Amino acid sequence: MAAGYIIAMRRGTIGPDDDVTPWFRHPRLRPVFFFAGLLLAFIALESPIDKGGDYYLFSLHMVQHMLLMMVAPPLLLLGIAGARPAPRDRHTTLRTVWWVITRPWPAVIIFNAVLLLWHIPSLYDTTLTTVPVHIVEHLSFIGVGVIVWWPVVDPIRDDRTTTVSPLTKIAALSIAGIPPTVLGIIFALASAPLYSFYVQAPRLWGVSALTDQQYGGVIMLGVGNIVYFIAIIVVFMRLLSDPGRDEELAADRIAEALR
Repeated sequence: MAAGYIIAMRRGTIGPDDDVTPWFRHPRLRPVFFFAGLLLAFIALESPIDKGGDYYLFSLHMVQHMLLMMVAPPLLLLGIAGARPAPRDRHTTLRTVWWVITRPWPAVIIFNAVLLLWHIPSLYDTTLTTVPVHIVEHLSFIGVGVIVWWPVVDPIRDDRTTTVSPLTKIAALSIAGIPPTVLGIIFALASAPLYSFYVQAPRLWGVSALTDQQYGGVIMLGVGNIVYFIAIIVVFMRLLSDPGRDEELAADRIAEALR
Protein backbone atom coordinates (compact mmCIF):
# COMPACT_ATOMS: atom_id res chain seq x y z
CA MET A 1 0.00 0.00 0.00
CA ALA A 2 2.86 2.35 0.76
CA ALA A 3 4.43 1.62 -2.62
CA GLY A 4 1.10 2.11 -4.38
CA TYR A 5 0.61 5.44 -2.62
CA ILE A 6 4.04 6.68 -3.68
CA ILE A 7 3.40 5.56 -7.27
CA ALA A 8 0.05 7.38 -7.25
CA MET A 9 1.80 10.54 -6.09
CA ARG A 10 4.45 10.24 -8.79
CA ARG A 11 1.83 9.67 -11.50
CA GLY A 12 -0.31 12.56 -10.35
CA THR A 13 -3.31 10.48 -9.27
CA ILE A 14 -2.67 12.05 -5.88
CA GLY A 15 -1.24 15.46 -6.67
CA PRO A 16 -0.38 18.78 -5.03
CA ASP A 17 -3.20 20.56 -6.87
CA ASP A 18 -5.97 18.22 -5.62
CA ASP A 19 -8.88 19.78 -3.78
CA VAL A 20 -8.45 18.96 -0.09
CA THR A 21 -10.49 21.86 1.30
CA PRO A 22 -13.12 19.60 2.95
CA TRP A 23 -10.45 18.43 5.42
CA PHE A 24 -7.11 20.20 5.03
CA ARG A 25 -5.62 23.55 4.20
CA HIS A 26 -2.77 21.96 2.28
CA PRO A 27 -2.29 18.56 0.53
CA ARG A 28 1.01 18.02 2.35
CA LEU A 29 -0.94 16.73 5.34
CA ARG A 30 -2.40 13.79 3.42
CA PRO A 31 0.72 11.55 3.44
CA VAL A 32 1.03 12.11 7.20
CA PHE A 33 -2.45 10.68 7.78
CA PHE A 34 -2.00 7.88 5.25
CA PHE A 35 1.26 6.58 6.67
CA ALA A 36 -0.02 7.00 10.22
CA GLY A 37 -2.90 4.70 9.24
CA LEU A 38 -0.48 2.20 7.72
CA LEU A 39 1.72 2.31 10.81
CA LEU A 40 -1.21 1.66 13.16
CA ALA A 41 -2.42 -1.23 11.00
CA PHE A 42 1.12 -2.66 11.02
CA ILE A 43 1.30 -2.32 14.81
CA ALA A 44 -2.07 -4.04 15.17
CA LEU A 45 -1.02 -6.99 13.02
CA GLU A 46 2.72 -7.37 13.60
CA SER A 47 3.41 -6.26 17.17
CA PRO A 48 2.95 -8.07 20.52
CA ILE A 49 -0.66 -6.88 20.37
CA ASP A 50 -1.30 -9.58 17.76
CA LYS A 51 0.50 -12.36 19.60
CA GLY A 52 -0.98 -11.40 22.94
CA GLY A 53 -4.51 -11.29 21.56
CA ASP A 54 -4.16 -14.54 19.64
CA TYR A 55 -2.87 -16.60 22.55
CA TYR A 56 -3.52 -14.92 25.89
CA LEU A 57 -5.74 -11.87 26.34
CA PHE A 58 -9.16 -10.97 24.96
CA SER A 59 -8.52 -7.32 25.88
CA LEU A 60 -5.48 -7.14 23.58
CA HIS A 61 -7.56 -8.69 20.82
CA MET A 62 -10.08 -5.86 21.28
CA VAL A 63 -7.29 -3.31 20.95
CA GLN A 64 -6.32 -4.95 17.68
CA HIS A 65 -9.88 -4.98 16.37
CA MET A 66 -10.44 -1.33 17.24
CA LEU A 67 -7.24 -0.31 15.47
CA LEU A 68 -8.20 -2.24 12.34
CA MET A 69 -11.82 -1.06 12.20
CA MET A 70 -11.97 2.32 13.87
CA VAL A 71 -8.58 4.02 13.72
CA ALA A 72 -6.56 2.94 10.68
CA PRO A 73 -9.34 3.17 8.01
CA PRO A 74 -10.29 6.85 8.51
CA LEU A 75 -6.62 7.83 8.56
CA LEU A 76 -5.99 5.94 5.31
CA LEU A 77 -9.00 7.60 3.68
CA LEU A 78 -7.90 11.05 4.82
CA GLY A 79 -4.61 10.19 3.15
CA ILE A 80 -6.31 9.98 -0.27
CA ALA A 81 -8.77 12.85 0.22
CA GLY A 82 -9.10 14.80 -3.00
CA ALA A 83 -7.57 12.06 -5.17
CA ARG A 84 -8.70 12.13 -8.79
CA PRO A 85 -11.33 9.52 -9.65
CA ALA A 86 -11.20 7.17 -12.59
CA PRO A 87 -13.31 8.25 -15.62
CA ARG A 88 -16.98 7.44 -15.10
CA ASP A 89 -17.12 5.24 -18.21
CA ARG A 90 -14.66 2.79 -16.63
CA HIS A 91 -15.50 0.07 -14.07
CA THR A 92 -19.17 1.09 -14.15
CA THR A 93 -20.48 -2.06 -12.42
CA LEU A 94 -17.87 -1.92 -9.67
CA ARG A 95 -18.48 1.80 -9.26
CA THR A 96 -22.23 1.22 -8.86
CA VAL A 97 -21.75 -1.54 -6.29
CA TRP A 98 -19.29 0.58 -4.35
CA TRP A 99 -21.66 3.56 -4.40
CA VAL A 100 -24.49 1.41 -3.02
CA ILE A 101 -22.54 -0.12 -0.12
CA THR A 102 -20.86 3.15 0.87
CA ARG A 103 -24.06 5.15 1.29
CA PRO A 104 -24.25 6.08 4.99
CA TRP A 105 -27.01 3.73 6.13
CA PRO A 106 -26.02 0.61 4.17
CA ALA A 107 -22.44 1.20 5.33
CA VAL A 108 -23.53 1.39 8.98
CA ILE A 109 -25.56 -1.81 8.64
CA ILE A 110 -22.73 -3.72 6.91
CA PHE A 111 -20.15 -2.54 9.44
CA ASN A 112 -22.13 -3.54 12.50
CA ALA A 113 -23.40 -6.79 10.99
CA VAL A 114 -19.80 -7.92 10.40
CA LEU A 115 -18.72 -6.71 13.85
CA LEU A 116 -21.51 -8.60 15.63
CA LEU A 117 -21.17 -11.71 13.46
CA TRP A 118 -17.50 -12.26 14.26
CA HIS A 119 -18.15 -11.85 17.99
CA ILE A 120 -20.56 -14.77 18.16
CA PRO A 121 -18.73 -17.04 20.66
CA SER A 122 -18.52 -20.15 18.46
CA LEU A 123 -17.24 -18.19 15.46
CA TYR A 124 -14.88 -16.07 17.55
CA ASP A 125 -13.31 -19.17 19.11
CA THR A 126 -12.92 -20.64 15.61
CA THR A 127 -10.92 -17.62 14.44
CA LEU A 128 -8.43 -18.22 17.25
CA THR A 129 -7.85 -21.85 16.33
CA THR A 130 -8.05 -21.68 12.52
CA VAL A 131 -5.57 -19.32 10.87
CA PRO A 132 -7.35 -18.90 7.47
CA VAL A 133 -10.59 -17.95 9.22
CA HIS A 134 -8.67 -15.49 11.38
CA ILE A 135 -7.16 -13.88 8.29
CA VAL A 136 -10.61 -13.54 6.71
CA GLU A 137 -11.84 -11.93 9.92
CA HIS A 138 -9.10 -9.31 9.88
CA LEU A 139 -9.55 -8.56 6.19
CA SER A 140 -13.30 -8.15 6.70
CA PHE A 141 -12.70 -5.81 9.64
CA ILE A 142 -10.43 -3.61 7.54
CA GLY A 143 -12.86 -3.76 4.61
CA VAL A 144 -15.94 -2.74 6.56
CA GLY A 145 -13.88 -0.10 8.33
CA VAL A 146 -13.16 1.49 4.95
CA ILE A 147 -16.82 1.12 3.93
CA VAL A 148 -18.25 2.81 7.03
CA TRP A 149 -15.74 5.67 6.99
CA TRP A 150 -15.95 6.27 3.23
CA PRO A 151 -19.16 8.38 3.30
CA VAL A 152 -17.80 10.34 6.28
CA VAL A 153 -14.49 11.25 4.64
CA ASP A 154 -15.90 11.18 1.07
CA PRO A 155 -12.33 11.07 -0.25
CA ILE A 156 -12.75 10.76 -4.03
CA ARG A 157 -15.11 13.18 -5.72
CA ASP A 158 -15.74 14.73 -9.10
CA ASP A 159 -18.11 17.41 -10.34
CA ARG A 160 -21.01 14.92 -10.42
CA THR A 161 -20.52 13.41 -6.96
CA THR A 162 -23.45 13.77 -4.57
CA THR A 163 -21.83 14.56 -1.24
CA VAL A 164 -23.20 13.41 2.11
CA SER A 165 -24.55 16.25 4.23
CA PRO A 166 -22.89 16.96 7.60
CA LEU A 167 -26.12 16.21 9.48
CA THR A 168 -26.41 12.82 7.78
CA LYS A 169 -22.79 12.07 8.69
CA ILE A 170 -23.45 12.97 12.32
CA ALA A 171 -26.60 10.84 12.42
CA ALA A 172 -24.84 7.86 10.81
CA LEU A 173 -21.88 8.09 13.20
CA SER A 174 -24.24 8.31 16.17
CA ILE A 175 -26.23 5.25 15.10
CA ALA A 176 -23.10 3.31 14.15
CA GLY A 177 -21.82 3.60 17.71
CA ILE A 178 -24.84 1.91 19.31
CA PRO A 179 -24.12 -1.80 18.54
CA PRO A 180 -20.44 -1.63 19.63
CA THR A 181 -21.56 0.15 22.80
CA VAL A 182 -24.10 -2.56 23.60
CA LEU A 183 -21.55 -5.28 22.84
CA GLY A 184 -18.96 -3.57 25.02
CA ILE A 185 -21.47 -3.36 27.89
CA ILE A 186 -22.24 -7.07 27.52
CA PHE A 187 -18.53 -7.91 27.75
CA ALA A 188 -18.04 -5.60 30.72
CA LEU A 189 -21.05 -6.79 32.73
CA ALA A 190 -21.20 -10.51 31.87
CA SER A 191 -21.00 -12.72 34.93
CA ALA A 192 -18.91 -15.38 33.17
CA PRO A 193 -16.40 -15.50 30.30
CA LEU A 194 -18.12 -15.82 26.91
CA TYR A 195 -15.21 -17.34 24.98
CA SER A 196 -13.92 -20.77 25.96
CA PHE A 197 -10.59 -20.17 24.20
CA TYR A 198 -9.59 -17.51 26.71
CA VAL A 199 -10.81 -19.58 29.66
CA GLN A 200 -8.28 -22.24 28.66
CA ALA A 201 -5.52 -19.79 27.64
CA PRO A 202 -2.50 -19.22 29.90
CA ARG A 203 -3.12 -16.26 32.19
CA LEU A 204 -0.82 -13.26 32.07
CA TRP A 205 -0.12 -10.91 34.99
CA GLY A 206 -2.66 -12.74 37.16
CA VAL A 207 -5.62 -11.39 35.16
CA SER A 208 -8.54 -13.82 35.21
CA ALA A 209 -10.50 -14.62 32.05
CA LEU A 210 -13.53 -12.72 33.36
CA THR A 211 -11.54 -9.63 34.31
CA ASP A 212 -9.77 -9.74 30.96
CA GLN A 213 -13.16 -9.83 29.22
CA GLN A 214 -14.33 -6.86 31.26
CA TYR A 215 -11.24 -4.92 30.24
CA GLY A 216 -11.99 -5.81 26.62
CA GLY A 217 -15.54 -4.49 26.97
CA VAL A 218 -14.28 -1.22 28.41
CA ILE A 219 -11.78 -0.92 25.54
CA MET A 220 -14.52 -1.45 22.96
CA LEU A 221 -16.72 1.10 24.73
CA GLY A 222 -13.93 3.60 25.17
CA VAL A 223 -12.09 3.49 21.86
CA GLY A 224 -15.22 3.14 19.75
CA ASN A 225 -17.08 6.00 21.39
CA ILE A 226 -14.03 8.28 21.53
CA VAL A 227 -13.32 7.84 17.83
CA TYR A 228 -16.95 8.43 16.87
CA PHE A 229 -17.12 11.43 19.20
CA ILE A 230 -14.03 12.99 17.65
CA ALA A 231 -15.43 12.43 14.16
CA ILE A 232 -18.79 13.95 15.12
CA ILE A 233 -17.08 17.01 16.63
CA VAL A 234 -14.98 17.51 13.48
CA VAL A 235 -18.01 17.19 11.19
CA PHE A 236 -20.05 19.47 13.47
CA MET A 237 -17.34 22.13 13.36
CA ARG A 238 -17.42 21.87 9.57
CA LEU A 239 -21.18 22.36 9.73
CA LEU A 240 -20.68 25.61 11.64
CA SER A 241 -18.14 26.88 9.11
CA ASP A 242 -20.52 27.47 6.19
CA PRO A 243 -20.39 24.03 4.52
CA GLY A 244 -22.41 25.26 1.56
CA ARG A 245 -19.65 27.68 0.65
CA ASP A 246 -17.05 24.98 1.21
CA GLU A 247 -18.85 22.61 -1.16
CA GLU A 248 -19.21 25.36 -3.75
CA LEU A 249 -15.51 26.12 -3.63
CA ALA A 250 -14.69 22.41 -3.77
CA ALA A 251 -16.89 21.91 -6.83
CA ASP A 252 -15.26 24.87 -8.56
CA ARG A 253 -11.77 23.50 -7.88
CA ILE A 254 -12.72 20.03 -9.07
CA ALA A 255 -14.22 21.42 -12.28
CA GLU A 256 -11.13 23.53 -12.87
CA ALA A 257 -8.84 20.53 -12.32
CA LEU A 258 -10.83 18.44 -14.82
CA ARG A 259 -10.70 21.03 -17.60
